[in-house]
Amino acid sequence: MEKQETKLCPNCGTVLPKDASFCPHCTKTFGERVLLTPPAVRWRRYLRRGAAALLVLVLLLAGMVWYRSTRPREYDALGEITYTDEDGSYQLMLCKSNQLYEPLETYHLRALEGDSYRTPVLLCVLDADSGEDVGTEFFAKTARVTAEIPTISGGGGTLACTAPDHHDAFPETTLVSLVDFVVNFDLDSQIIWTIDMENGDTIRLRQNLSIAITQIYDYYPEDVPMETTEDLQALIDDLNTEIPQPASISLHLPAVTYTGVLTLDGVSINLYGSEEDGRRTTFAGTLRIRPEDNSILSCTGIDFMGNGAGTGLEVSNVRVQVQDCAFSRWETGALSSGTAWVNVVNCRFTDNDVGFCFDSEGGIVSDTMFNDNLFADNRTAVLLERVPTDVTMDFRGSRFSGNETDIDNRCNQPVDLSAAVFEQAGD
Repeated sequence: MEKQETKLCPNCGTVLPKDASFCPHCTKTFGERVLLTPPAVRWRRYLRRGAAALLVLVLLLAGMVWYRSTRPREYDALGEITYTDEDGSYQLMLCKSNQLYEPLETYHLRALEGDSYRTPVLLCVLDADSGEDVGTEFFAKTARVTAEIPTISGGGGTLACTAPDHHDAFPETTLVSLVDFVVNFDLDSQIIWTIDMENGDTIRLRQNLSIAITQIYDYYPEDVPMETTEDLQALIDDLNTEIPQPASISLHLPAVTYTGVLTLDGVSINLYGSEEDGRRTTFAGTLRIRPEDNSILSCTGIDFMGNGAGTGLEVSNVRVQVQDCAFSRWETGALSSGTAWVNVVNCRFTDNDVGFCFDSEGGIVSDTMFNDNLFADNRTAVLLERVPTDVTMDFRGSRFSGNETDIDNRCNQPVDLSAAVFEQAGD
């Protein structure tokens, strides 16, 4: 018979029952203890980890937003751009003189090969919400404004621009840069304005410059019929359809008198009168100049002789230099209408109801000089109904004699008469 091993309590010595884990006498436990851990709930652990990661992400995004809001910003655009700071939003745009507040990505220009030209590029600034001009307010926030044009290579000519500045001829614009160019063939380039703001931001505003060489066409009486108004009108109508643009067209007129109305529309045409045996090229009817573009045209050496009614020279939607012309016995001798800008230089206005009338609107200015004219025996020598801008019209060297009214300045246009001469009838 197998002998059973007696098991005693290690604490009090009492004999223990078989497989006992504690002493029934002293209650001392002596079996191996196992530490039990309740099972973990996994979704709570994942939630805590996700919350921590989300917090880190939120802090990171907040830091990025703060960094982007405090560091200097850079802008770059073609034609126009909207710039925003703590005060609001501004619409910046590059325009040309006869299209203010109309952003222009590409400025198309025409040039005669080898001739020198100057044209303005205008910076306009509007409130992006109200559309009001806020150029002065915006300019006060700038540290520096510059403009540059990349250097032309390959013998194409020269192309440069002046430093942006305020210009009296364009009072409604913030800044003006004058582009000077001489080209020998068609040329594409770009003017780049850089605006450094006081807060460290940088704005680059660009405008493409596309310059096309203008072909020259001269017509003389020995080449084509020009003896009558009908001949001249037929020639002008043909030129409108036959001459590819851009082009510079000049008609050298014979010393004859044209009767009836002559209209120059479509393409731009220069008119040059002549003198022969004491006679000059003369228009006894109205000459209307109203081409489709805004080129600068010449009307030189022509007499406009009326019968007391109508208008001698009527110009609209174009810039015309009128030189060495005479206007006599018209209701209105020369009229600038529509969006035209007409300069009269070394001309004679005599015995008209109104000698020279400005009644146009827009933003076109070609020259501020109205010098060396004679205004004699007119009811009103100069009538200023509307003038496109508030530039000062300079009448230096002009003589006013025997007019009932020398200047009727109804629109309060700035006029410089300091070097003009005023005489009474009979002086």
